Amino acid sequence: MARKFYYDTGEEKVGPVSGEDLLRLRASGDISDETWVRRADSATWRPLHSVNLHEEEEKLRNPGFFTLLKQSGLLVPFIFLVVAVGLILLTLFGFWPILLIGLLIWLFKK
Repeated sequence: MARKFYYDTGEEKVGPVSGEDLLRLRASGDISDETWVRRADSATWRPLHSVNLHEEEEKLRNPGFFTLLKQSGLLVPFIFLVVAVGLILLTLFGFWPILLIGLLIWLFKK
């Protein structure tokens, strides 16, 4: 699914259209590099020349790990899992000398 954009003709806001549509409109002269555009999921308007449409499409085709977690709603559980595992590892290996001494004392008591 292609990312959608809106563009401003000066008289009206048009869209949503795909990045490919924007490239075709620019090639035909219907819009220019100075035409203001925004992504459908954003409120920020930028000139078309400042938007890398190929990069936008590439990001959509190959999202990063955290983007996938965020889109799936698993980002917060993932963060809790990482923190919990970190605390467990810190407890086990951060205090290992104390655990070793306690084990040695327990062994020599017998």
